[in-house]
Amino acid sequence: MNHYELITNIVCGGVLGMLGQGLRAVAGLKKANDAASATGQSFSDVFEPRKLAVSMFIGFLAGAFALLGASMSNAAYKLDNSSIMTVLAAGYAGTDFLDAFISKALPGSTPAALPPNPYG
Repeated sequence: MNHYELITNIVCGGVLGMLGQGLRAVAGLKKANDAASATGQSFSDVFEPRKLAVSMFIGFLAGAFALLGASMSNAAYKLDNSSIMTVLAAGYAGTDFLDAFISKALPGSTPAALPPNPYG
């Protein structure tokens, strides 16, 4: 794999991962909007753009690593429809993986002790 292919795979995987995480974020934003409405708040009172940005970056990383792992393990790798769906799923699941990793890696932290991610 040359440098051009490497950079292309990182960017392509990252964008696909962000799209997958974006699907998850939409559901989380809807849930946050419903929760705000139930408590008499507006959506802008509960929306935190930094958390959304971090969530999207996690999706980018998950997608980039997924596509890099697949393309580096197989020299004849081609990005097809099945691979695209796999990378989208990696972006979608990236936050769950990171939350689970943090809860196990940090001593004394439990999933309940971590702040909830309202964007998926």
